[in-house]
Amino acid sequence: MEIISGVERRRQWRVADKLRIVAEAECPGACFVEVARRHEVSRSVLWAWRKQARQGVLVWLCY
Repeated sequence: MEIISGVERRRQWRVADKLRIVAEAECPGACFVEVARRHEVSRSVLWAWRKQARQGVLVWLCY
């Protein structure tokens, strides 16, 4: 049994990185789950970023 102590900190992602990862996930032939694993991001987080990018929220945060 593994005992985890301490507080795990959330990672802070720059908007440019989020957009790059979303673009990679949307490339033809890309596997959404594999892109999430490669960048150590949960599928739900990547899905939320994708939704934000499509709604223009991530672009708005750049300014």
